[in-house]
Amino acid sequence: MAKVTRNILTSGLSGTIGNLNFCTRLGTPIVRQARTKENSKFTAEQIALQLRFERASCFATEALADPDLKFYYKSLATGAQNARNMALKDAMSAPEISDIDVVAYNGYPGEKIIIRARNFFRVYRIYVKIFNESGTLIEEGCATEDRAPTVWTYQATKELDTHNARVEVTAENIPGNETTVVKMIKV
Repeated sequence: MAKVTRNILTSGLSGTIGNLNFCTRLGTPIVRQARTKENSKFTAEQIALQLRFERASCFATEALADPDLKFYYKSLATGAQNARNMALKDAMSAPEISDIDVVAYNGYPGEKIIIRARNFFRVYRIYVKIFNESGTLIEEGCATEDRAPTVWTYQATKELDTHNARVEVTAENIPGNETTVVKMIKV
């Protein structure tokens, strides 16, 4: 995509000429290659991506209808980006859980599990489940965000009845994309 500046030939021009497409975005004339029509069949991956983009587009439309979310995404936009672009980008990405720190957790109430998770914009919620070695759910709940923006803390409320356990952590961003990581622990 080329940006055109101070050219009397392309000033006010929009449309397609040959294989070039002329348009204006935020007051800046842009020249780009024109789209070509293809009658090819889409692969399963392409169809999955199209459906994902369609869901992201629906989220962006809903987000812009909410004044608070619109303001949030607009505050993140820079340059030629806008609030819809930011909402689409957020909806197309999922949070990443980089670490589940269980060093301070020995299976007793009040002990903490530290989770490090990030997203391009922000992680909305972290949900923690603790299972015993037979797979029975012992406890579950939301972690609280620490002062550091990528650190979350879960405080246990029940005593673990076995020495081996499974901690399942799910991170969710504003559009609802989730990432789940499971960690086996020995207490």
